[in-house]
Amino acid sequence: MSRIVLFLLGFALATTAASAQPYDLVVAGGRVMDPETGLDAIRHVGITDGTIRAVSETPLDGREVIDATGRVVAPGFIDVNTYQHGDDLFRLRAADGVTSVLQLEGGAVDVPAYYDARAGRALIHYGVAVDHGALRLIAQGDTTLDVVGGLTDWPGINETRAFPEFDDQPLTETQLDTLAALVERGLREGAVAVGFGIAYTPGATQTEILRMVELAAAYDASAHMHLRDFHRTRDWDQLYEVFSTALLTGADLHVNHLQSHMGSYTGEALDLIDRARAGGVSVTTECYPYTAGLTFIDSALFDDWETRSDENLSRFEWPPTGERLTRETFGRYRAQGGVVIIHPSDEARQEAAVRTCLAHPLPMVASDGAWDGGQTHPRSAGTNSRVLGRYVREEGVLTLMDALRKMSLDPANHLARRVPAMRHKGRVQVGADADLVIFDPATVIDRATYSEPLLPPSGIESVLVRGVSVVRNGAMQENVFPGQSLRAPRSE
Repeated sequence: MSRIVLFLLGFALATTAASAQPYDLVVAGGRVMDPETGLDAIRHVGITDGTIRAVSETPLDGREVIDATGRVVAPGFIDVNTYQHGDDLFRLRAADGVTSVLQLEGGAVDVPAYYDARAGRALIHYGVAVDHGALRLIAQGDTTLDVVGGLTDWPGINETRAFPEFDDQPLTETQLDTLAALVERGLREGAVAVGFGIAYTPGATQTEILRMVELAAAYDASAHMHLRDFHRTRDWDQLYEVFSTALLTGADLHVNHLQSHMGSYTGEALDLIDRARAGGVSVTTECYPYTAGLTFIDSALFDDWETRSDENLSRFEWPPTGERLTRETFGRYRAQGGVVIIHPSDEARQEAAVRTCLAHPLPMVASDGAWDGGQTHPRSAGTNSRVLGRYVREEGVLTLMDALRKMSLDPANHLARRVPAMRHKGRVQVGADADLVIFDPATVIDRATYSEPLLPPSGIESVLVRGVSVVRNGAMQENVFPGQSLRAPRSE
């Protein structure tokens, strides 16, 4: 008998023996949807040691079985734009089908401290950028930042406005060198990306941003940008800065929540991004499925509030009371500080912008969600379910497979060059991580509102992180911490 025959026989026997062993967990009879291969069929998924070991047409034996009949089994969702990483935010996002969250628009000022603070105590996977905005303050000598677990008290882009003169001033050469050293240190310590809240640091010159993005490119890291404010005489300058920076550095540039920045011009902005990408510029983007935004009332965005019209100020809603603001109440709450809902001037046009962004093949879905003692935006609790329920099932703006791709495979691929762990996420395949969401496509929908932003969605029945149930039969599981760090390799 030849060596080849003996090898094949041995392999067959080993395979048979392995298949005879029960899996730790079997997700049985669900509609398995894998965005990478296009698989959309009834399958049985066998999981052992946190990894998918089988995707089978025939039933599998498992020590534990989840009956997924009539349900979709999809890769766990990956949210690349969240803030305030802790148990409260993790629970909100897990209930919405999210298995990995990353804080990439802001980030950490102390990357090792961020990861150390969450190791062994995270419900879902977590990762962080290095925070340009907060480190910019440190480079200028600001010693007032409240840093807990590696993060500033809020996203780290100085929205607390304790020293607005720091935000508004260009850096000296010495300060710029200090900032570059701090950003590079974070990258060497394993930060996923570099986060830029440029609108909140108006003193940051384009030269400063270019230098920091050059560092990102040197470490194969992406740069995630909250664009500068729109200026009526510089029309598309917000995006031109992104394109030119990506072209000059070779870095991957990512534009946060495009529909929020561009409003009724979202379609034109996507056309420009398409043209840039066709020319070899590496630019990606994201959107969330709500017409209103949220930010800090005391941020640099509203330094001109006293010159704004009464009509403009009435677009703002104070979440604790639900009231629309007047000149008097805006000034009072700005002095107090806190988050504020920003409604569009034209609801119908902004809704059209959301649909345009979701229908386009490029934008990922990301919540821009955060936690602030419960005063938050409904996107923190309902982003993915809203896309699946309203925009896929009810309105047909995009297909279910496209929605799943935007929520899982695309963000995984976007970060995989820098973070090897992402290569095993966003997929339902043998060898992939057992991060899965099981939902009812006929009932899934968001329930959170601007007045009740913490209501969990309906229809998300089970969420698995490394094969561990963090949501089971629609209920959050307590005292389980399967989440692991999403971190780039560290360099000396």
